[in-house]
Amino acid sequence: MSSQLDFHPETGHQAWLAATLAKAAAEAGATATGEPVFGWRERTISAPVTTAEGARWLRVVSEQQRYAGGDFWTGNTDATTAITGVAKPEVVRHWEWADGEYRLRAELMTLLPGRHCSATPELRESLPLPEEWWCGLRSSLARLADTHTQRVHLTQADLAHRIRVFFGDRVPDPTVTAWAAAHTDLHWANLMAPECALVDWEGWGLAPAGFDAATLYLHTLAVPDMAERVRREFAGQLDARDGLLAQLYVTGRMLLRINSGDYPDLAIPLHHNAERVLAALHH
Repeated sequence: MSSQLDFHPETGHQAWLAATLAKAAAEAGATATGEPVFGWRERTISAPVTTAEGARWLRVVSEQQRYAGGDFWTGNTDATTAITGVAKPEVVRHWEWADGEYRLRAELMTLLPGRHCSATPELRESLPLPEEWWCGLRSSLARLADTHTQRVHLTQADLAHRIRVFFGDRVPDPTVTAWAAAHTDLHWANLMAPECALVDWEGWGLAPAGFDAATLYLHTLAVPDMAERVRREFAGQLDARDGLLAQLYVTGRMLLRINSGDYPDLAIPLHHNAERVLAALHH
């Protein structure tokens, strides 16, 4: 990595992550071409780089040694191996090393064109997305749902527990009828434009049918016209029983995030949507 980047970490943890990215870049023979980007809760650091093979995206994830491993740890490489027909980055090389109590995993990926649809998971403004973008999203999610995998993002017991915690006995039977492979974190910061592509595949796996549509819809509630567009595109999934159950589960997940300080203005829209979902489940 070039040592001439105009980048000044604000915290000791950021400086440490920047050092891990520099180490990974040196290992890959790569030079950074842009400033690093930190992931949620500063667990990851990434940057565009150039290599002898061309432009790439370099990502380093950090985790305490005792938690490093399992499906979430290998999600991006598993997606590269198992999923076809979906617009996403491909991992071309990965490697790991230890640093004290932490384990680091570097992933060198293909670099996608365009930009992230949003700097935050929740959408804050309308996006002039072309029709081709929506067609691409529908196509990618359909191909993903047809993927056979042993990876499990969510179990029936997990879903029933969360719905019971947040909505009591208002859903007498939370049994899911159809499960399918899903991205499971399909929000606007994980979508690219103007060419539609899906990034960040750490947690993908089996989930209730319609889970991705539910996740995207709930992260769009602050922009009504865009939320209505998502609803039109995926009405069949969102209005199906499994899609309604998925909305309640994701609502619980997002309310937990709100409780820890993220997107507080979505609390009331989420509750209003949940009331609509609960009413639909009783019809």
